Amino acid sequence: MIEIAMKIFVVGLGILGIASIYRAFKGPTAMDRIVAMNMIMTMVVLYIIVFAHQTAAYYYIDVSLVFILAAFIATLCILKFLREGRLL
Repeated sequence: MIEIAMKIFVVGLGILGIASIYRAFKGPTAMDRIVAMNMIMTMVVLYIIVFAHQTAAYYYIDVSLVFILAAFIATLCILKFLREGRLL
């Protein structure tokens, strides 16, 4: 039962991923692109967690935590660059 739910979840993530990629390329503003990239990064983390559950390799959860931390820092750097025009 849980395997069927996981497959439906992965298909839903794929559909949302395609929509996010479209918004990242066609977004009229920089904020639309930033939100789309955050959605893509979150979906990658969810894919990693689903993969870790399906293969019983739970050490991938640590990888997903490091990835989401790096994505958060990258988002902050991009927003600071857009606001001030420099990173440092």
